[in-house]
Amino acid sequence: MMQETLPINNHISLTPFNDADKGNLVKYLNDEAMRRNTLRVPHPYTPKDADEWLEKVKQTLADRGRTVNWAIRHREAGAIGGIGSFLKNGLDGHSDEIGYWIAGPFRGQGIMTEVVRQFCAHLFDTRPALLRIEAWVFAHNQASVRVLEKAGFEREGFSRKAFFKNGTPLDAILLGLVK
Repeated sequence: MMQETLPINNHISLTPFNDADKGNLVKYLNDEAMRRNTLRVPHPYTPKDADEWLEKVKQTLADRGRTVNWAIRHREAGAIGGIGSFLKNGLDGHSDEIGYWIAGPFRGQGIMTEVVRQFCAHLFDTRPALLRIEAWVFAHNQASVRVLEKAGFEREGFSRKAFFKNGTPLDAILLGLVK
């Protein structure tokens, strides 16, 4: 199994999640913005949710032989976010989707833009068949749209009532990055 670290800058790197990240997951994922802007993150986010997530990450690593879900790790603060690929078309597919989050205290500092930019470069470098990366963003989450656009993604579409969250239909913007 391939385990690695992807340096982003002097303070931030991407690493595999580990059991020691549980406290930060519970701390940072119980944020109102996380509730509003993520599709699959439960709210409230409990220690049990963190345990289940960390087990899923371990299982995916074992199944795929490589890290798919990365912790965004701050040199002093530990895990402050996450980014991953969905493997919608497998490791050898021509397209994939990414998802990400970053903790409130670290938003608005350009960290996520640089993480997305370098993560996508890593995906293109390590998956030769990959030609396209896409991201779906709830229409109300303009900060995430800006992150993706600054990282080189282009708006490709607007989908009305594309997702359901807590029984409410939500519009979404599709952004894409091509090799």
